[in-house]
This record gives sequence, structure tokens and C-alpha cells, in this order.
Amino acid sequence: MFVFIILISLLNVSLNSAPKVAIADKARIAAVVNQHAITEHELNCRLDFAIATLNMPKTKESKDSMRHSVLQNLIVEKLQATSASEAGIKISDEDVKHSLENLAQDNGMTLAQLMDKFKEMGIKIDTLKDRLRAQVIWGRYIRVMYGRQVKVTDADIEKEYGKIQRSIDSDQYELIEIILPIDSKNPAKTKQDADRLYQQVSRPMTNFRMVAQQFGAQSGYAGWKNIKQMDEEVANAVQKLPVGDVTRPIEVQNSYRIVKLVDKKLAGQGSFRSRKISLARVGVKLPEEMTEENVAILENITKHIKGAKNCNEFQKLGKDANGHVEVSAEQPMTNFPEPLQVILDKVAPNQVAGPIQDGSEVSFFMVCTVKNPEKETLPSKKEIKLMLEQKEFSRRASGLLNKFMAVARIAVTDESAPVKNTSAKNVKKVESAESEQAQ
Repeated sequence: MFVFIILISLLNVSLNSAPKVAIADKARIAAVVNQHAITEHELNCRLDFAIATLNMPKTKESKDSMRHSVLQNLIVEKLQATSASEAGIKISDEDVKHSLENLAQDNGMTLAQLMDKFKEMGIKIDTLKDRLRAQVIWGRYIRVMYGRQVKVTDADIEKEYGKIQRSIDSDQYELIEIILPIDSKNPAKTKQDADRLYQQVSRPMTNFRMVAQQFGAQSGYAGWKNIKQMDEEVANAVQKLPVGDVTRPIEVQNSYRIVKLVDKKLAGQGSFRSRKISLARVGVKLPEEMTEENVAILENITKHIKGAKNCNEFQKLGKDANGHVEVSAEQPMTNFPEPLQVILDKVAPNQVAGPIQDGSEVSFFMVCTVKNPEKETLPSKKEIKLMLEQKEFSRRASGLLNKFMAVARIAVTDESAPVKNTSAKNVKKVESAESEQAQ
């Protein structure tokens, strides 16, 4: 049977148009954070976004399986955003637009393409905007709170410069992490959530960076680290991991972590993904109806294209199949969208990858040439200063959020209670142990 790998350059899944939201859903309270409500409508929008990111079917079962972890993230996000707003911190629509543009660029898209993709999926772009708005306003709040206290001296820069210089002679790993704090009252449920999440993010072409955006302030880009900078359990798993792969859930520091190895640099060498490649692509238009005859034709096309021995033969076979042929000039692999990099990581020169479905086409790829990575260069003193400042702001943000969570008044409505009943009798406390660190 002809099998496609689904290409998700950002969130390329097929969903029905979002249904109209019932008035009861808009009014119903999912949780209360310091007297600020999270409605069922907000939660449902975020659930739709999360399961789309994970390429899960849009069903009640999918939503039920994600509800606990997504709601905990919304609680922390609400606490961050309201704390910053109550302190007088404001951000503009332009600030949010800038964050959207950066996110689109990270995924090899323009802002217009990103918005079109959300419209195609029936997901409101406002859901992503709300998430980014909370991140931006919290980041600005931390800057205002600690801007005068965070000072990086010339001595600090020189010391860090020396560390980086020495680290060039050690292996380095670039990581993205999803961190799920363990629910002390129900650790088995957290483990179940983590295992289920791993099954989704380990699929080919899943956009791990975007998924991490949905799982709390702790989750996200962790940067370059050597073995000594990681927890032992994480280090042991990462060293065995091929570039582009993800670990199974790792229990460490009262949490489960799923870690993606984005890139690596072996001692004295450049990064794996900094090597330059030239790439050929063949796109074959899918028929409107996938009849048995059309499936057989596509199977035959796939057999011939995958039999190509070099780039010239690959392009010829693509044209013979009435495919659209493109060839990219030699460039760093990091120039390609990250989900595509995951496929290219495992492709040797003159080897065919695919078929990969992208909308109304299936694509085949061949790496034509590879140039080994250049040796890593040291960052500038200015770059080191910015890095040290961000590290200190992150540390302060983590401590402040933990303090806020320790005294926060948080209640979650009993999911078994009737829609109209959201009184105090039907709420249960959420322990502060579920708190998450800030980005």
C-alpha cells in the first residue's frame, strides 16, 4: 500500500472548520487564577491548537488526553500575564506582530503564509497571539523589575569568553526541551501524558519547536550545552541520539523531560547542520481522487524515482513523471525549514527521501553535494554580554514565578460539575508544586 510521510512545515494538518462556540462554553469557567478566570472557550482554543501542532485527530478523546497539561500551562500563563499587567506593564500589537514574524521566519515562512496556514486549518491566529502576548509581557516585566540589578562586567565577559574558547575542544549539543512537572497527587497521570506526548512528537516532520511552545514557560529552546551542563540522565540519553531525534520521557528534578537534539558540534569541528548541501526536489501533483488505479500509478512513480543513482538521473526521472523539478544552490542546511532538516539529517548524498505529502503534492528530495562543516568561530564580546544578561534575567524570572505560584489562589472547576454550576463548592485547589519556571 502506498504510504505518505506527512510534511508539516509548521502545522500542515487537515482539520474541519472550527465550530461555532456555544454561549455556555464562553461563560463556563475552567479555572480561576487570583480572581482572573480562564474560560472553557480559551481552553478549547488552546486544545485545538495543541492537537493540531501534534497532528492528532480533532476528537473528544484527543482533547481529554491533553486537557490536564494544557490547562496547567494556561494557569501559569495567566499568572504571568496578569502579574505583569497589574504592575503597569504594557505591550503593543506591534510587539506581538514582531514575535509572530520571528516565529514564522524560524519555520521558513512569511507572516502572511503563517496566517494563511492557520486559516486553512480552521485555527484562529489569535490563539497563538495570546500565547506570544503572555510571553512578551512577562519578559518585559522581568526586564523592568531587574534591569538595574542585572549587570555584566568586563571581567564576567572575559571569564565567559575563556569558557567558550575551551569548550570548542569539547562536544556540544543544541537542545529543545518539553518539560512536564510531575503532579505530586497523580504522578501516574503525568507519566501517561508524557508517554502519549512522546508518541506524537517522535513522528517524522513534527515541528518540535512549535509543540514546545504549548507546554509551559519551562519548555522551549535550551541552547548549546556540553555534557557537564546537563543533568546526568539527560546527558546519557542525548549522547546516544542522532541529530533531529527526540528522547523518550526522562524523569529528572520532579519532571518528565522530552529532549530534541537539534544539532551537535564534535570537538574542534563545526556543527552537524552547518555543513553546506545542494538539494534537488521533485514535486508530483496528487490526483483529485485516490482511486486504486491512481494509487498504483503513484506506487510505480515512487519506485522509479527512488531508484535514481545520482542527481541528474533523479531530475530526469522526475520530469518523466511530469513532476516539478527544483534544484537549490549549495547553502548551509540550517537555511532549510527545521522539519525538513530532520529528514535531510538522515539522507546520504545521492539517496532519495520521500514520498512526503505537502498539500496537493508529494515531494521527493535528493542531497546532491555535501561540504563538511567549517570550524566554529568564537562569538563577539557583545554577543557574550547579551547571552550572560539573558541567562541572569531567566534565573530571576524563574525565582519570581516560583514565589508567585507559592502564594497564588488557584482553583480548577470540577469537570464533572454541571455547566451552570461554577461555585466555590465545585472547585479544587491546584498545588503550587505544579509551578513552572519562566522562559
